[in-house]
Amino acid sequence: MRPEEDELFSWVLDLVPKARYNLTSSGLGEPALSTMGIDTSYQDYGPSENDHFREQEFAEAVARLYRVEPANIVPTAGASESIFLIYSTLGVGRRAVVPLPNYPAMFTVPRALGMGISNNLVALRSGKTILGVTDPNNPTGERADGEATSKLTSGKDALVFVNETYKEFSFPGSPATNFGTIRGAVVCSTMTKFYGLGRLRVGWVMADRRSAQKLMYAKWAVSGHDSEYSLWIATQVLKNRRRFVERARKLVSVNRRLVRRFLAQTSCVSAEVGVTPFCLVRYKKGPSSVVLAKELFDRTGVLVTPGDFFGAPKAFRLCYTADEKTLKVGLQKLSEFLNHKLKSD
Repeated sequence: MRPEEDELFSWVLDLVPKARYNLTSSGLGEPALSTMGIDTSYQDYGPSENDHFREQEFAEAVARLYRVEPANIVPTAGASESIFLIYSTLGVGRRAVVPLPNYPAMFTVPRALGMGISNNLVALRSGKTILGVTDPNNPTGERADGEATSKLTSGKDALVFVNETYKEFSFPGSPATNFGTIRGAVVCSTMTKFYGLGRLRVGWVMADRRSAQKLMYAKWAVSGHDSEYSLWIATQVLKNRRRFVERARKLVSVNRRLVRRFLAQTSCVSAEVGVTPFCLVRYKKGPSSVVLAKELFDRTGVLVTPGDFFGAPKAFRLCYTADEKTLKVGLQKLSEFLNHKLKSD
């Protein structure tokens, strides 16, 4: 099945404002930054005479976390700009290989750029390709097998692009990355999901120096430089990362137990609860995921994301980033609906 280009965004934009129990948000909610030791005062921020000073400062903060050089870091306007820059700049002359299920932008962006695209890994064996994967996978939440990916592409004319947006949810002592472990890999991440700072629109790409320089030149042509104020706040957040790790660990730990209880109480569905605050819930019999999710929403006010948008039919992505009370009630209504609907179908 070929996922449609814009259905995910249309679904979210149209239905989230009407949802009583929003279980589509894959990132944490925005924290009260003042309680996390973050200075947000515009007066304290102060402008810089150097337009790129804040970008350099942010790149240095990311580099310290991942133990790489600042020259390997390209600040971006979130993961969205990263995905576009990587495919449009480093993917020139290559065919995109994007295994499903996957985050829609990983296959819709190369398709919009007119690139040839395949969902079959066998395509890596011939010609110049760019392999686009998410690790952990979105929508399943499962870790990618980096060793297998490395062996698969070793010796081939393939560039590996790993979207690591949710990798920090594995809660390592220091942030983990595929950069430097998979030969020639380029990776991206963002402040949006783990840190809950989507409104800042700050992300980054990690690449070898030559590729990073090409990406930076392309960025200057597309968007100039990022908001210095956003970068100032984001840099503080990375320096105070421990508080954000504690916040994320507590919320995910509590909510993961609720999801496991939901799965135990719900017949006709199955899911692997991975490291991310979402999982892909599968079912064997019943309507398409879009029809099922829309009926669920209309009857209960519970909103989930159809698996068809990710290339995963007969499934839906269940996110558990909501507050405990909202999640508990939403899961109960979801369980009651599925137990009745899927049995009757």
